[in-house]
Amino acid sequence: MSSTFTEFHAHVYFSEHTQHHAEALFNRLNTEMPDVLRGTFHTRIVGPHPSWMFTLSFNDNIFQSITLWLMENLEGLSALVHPLSGNDLQDHTQYALWFGPQLELHLDKL
Repeated sequence: MSSTFTEFHAHVYFSEHTQHHAEALFNRLNTEMPDVLRGTFHTRIVGPHPSWMFTLSFNDNIFQSITLWLMENLEGLSALVHPLSGNDLQDHTQYALWFGPQLELHLDKL
């Protein structure tokens, strides 16, 4: 059975206190997950996201491997994984997967 979801984002959340760990994860992605496209490493709040974060983009071919990698490596950080369906509200709510503590998104900014 094929999915209608083929492209995904992940947002890995951190604070000034956990920034060092987040930077290490962000840098490890190049060697450990080379098929993942690293996005911006934000040290400010962006869009609906309530915390500093960095983004990842990937397709359905590596969905399982990147989500397992996140589960194994977050070490207390939170991550939101969602498809890119074209409906930002549904992507960040109905279709969202959380690893670690779920954060409250600012949905009015979607």
